Amino acid sequence: MRIITNIAKRASTLCSGTVVVLAILIGGATIFTACSDKDDNVEPAVHTTGIDMGNLDTSVRPADDFYQYVNGGWMARNPLPPAYSRYGTFDKLIEENTTRIKAILEGMQNANFSNGTTDDKLCTLYRLAMDNDRRNAEGVQPLTGLIQQMEQAATNEELFEIHLQLAPQGYTGFMNISIEADAKNATQNILTVEQGGTALEEKEYYLDTDEATTKVREAYKQEIVKMMQLFGFSEEKATQKMTNIMRIETELAKVSRSGTELRDPEANYNKMTLAQFQAAYPNMQLERVMNAMGVQSAYIQELVVGQLEFVAGADKLITSMTTDEYRDYMEWEQIRTAAPYLDDTTEATYFEFFGKVLSGRQEDYPLWQRVMNQMETHMGMALGKLYVEKYFSAAAKERMLQLAKNLQAALSERFDAQDWMSATTKAKAKDKLNAFIIKVGYPDNWMDMSNLNIDAEKSYYENVRECLRFQNNYDVVRKAGKPVDRTEWGMTPQTVNAYYNPTTNEICFPAGILQPPF
Repeated sequence: MRIITNIAKRASTLCSGTVVVLAILIGGATIFTACSDKDDNVEPAVHTTGIDMGNLDTSVRPADDFYQYVNGGWMARNPLPPAYSRYGTFDKLIEENTTRIKAILEGMQNANFSNGTTDDKLCTLYRLAMDNDRRNAEGVQPLTGLIQQMEQAATNEELFEIHLQLAPQGYTGFMNISIEADAKNATQNILTVEQGGTALEEKEYYLDTDEATTKVREAYKQEIVKMMQLFGFSEEKATQKMTNIMRIETELAKVSRSGTELRDPEANYNKMTLAQFQAAYPNMQLERVMNAMGVQSAYIQELVVGQLEFVAGADKLITSMTTDEYRDYMEWEQIRTAAPYLDDTTEATYFEFFGKVLSGRQEDYPLWQRVMNQMETHMGMALGKLYVEKYFSAAAKERMLQLAKNLQAALSERFDAQDWMSATTKAKAKDKLNAFIIKVGYPDNWMDMSNLNIDAEKSYYENVRECLRFQNNYDVVRKAGKPVDRTEWGMTPQTVNAYYNPTTNEICFPAGILQPPF
């Protein structure tokens, strides 16, 4: 119980007009420590734990069915909504935060913001997203120009030139490309190339022959045919395109690693020079892709390849791929990426497979909720700034930072108490502990969105493509050849989640999760 004692002692140092309650559930018991002002004339504060006892099912003995005892009440009060494939406390909080952000955006609609400000861009993008009449009138037209350009390409090289035109928006074809901390030199960013290129992601969907997987695969084929028909192709032509797409994705699946294999960090770390990569895999044309993105060759002279057999397989596939196969594969990638941002029919056809079949959801979210999710994806940090201004104060951030520092101190004391650790080991442990970065609530420095150009005259999807360009520039181009920025956040403030990043030795608790029951 020493760790509980230490944490309780350290937590008690927060008493300065605040109340801190620490609840630790151990085998059904709850241990509390609380603090309040020491002035005897002050009315004692009402202490709460954040634990709703109504979520328990006390009709069940915890020794008989602990899961039902802990969760039974919550499950009874919260049946699975048809728009969800799962529904837990995370989902409920996300729903509540989404409603809050919707109210913030709606409240901004009658305000006058200067042209080019982040608030003006937010409002414009939101109005375009919510203008369902305009989106339905435009149909698939925002993407047809690009599809026609691909249809007119006569060779693989002409198609690759279109690929390069799309690269600034983050299009990388068969590869997944990122600029991130080098796992074995965590102070420096490095180009990382990993397997990709399959819409279903898990290789088993393409290769396994059991009944359930086969049904998913056949439904996916039907999805491709339906989508291609929405873009003007006959059923016969759409079916041929589906056959070509399935061949390419299946060949990529064959050389992909399974989810289990991807968990091996050593096997997925293969460092080499750009010259070595180009010599071994010339058909991937990596340098041309990176240059088209805006990354100079000088910044990618070293890189990490995640899965060597995949890159080798993809490189070989390119040499056997017909122009029709390459075209159909590229068209499908653009269509399925664009579908959620187009008209109702296209979005509903997309949901029929990717929502119902692949995710198990019975119905789609309403328009406003889909739009909120898309706004989160493309302007999440701008929304986060507005969210914390209203729901998470600087004082709340400071209080949580102090509590986390107290936990650090408690852990340091625990090191001292261990007789199995040598003095050298304790010193090393404390060095790592002291180097630990704690991020709470929201970033100290907000993302600069001055380079994002939202245009009300263009379609919603055209503006989404601009958001993709901006994000790719921020995530890839900006980082290339630079040291790792340890102040950068990997989540938006309104996110109901948290993370630990081992390469930067940091833990992050966004404002969104710092509410009951967490």
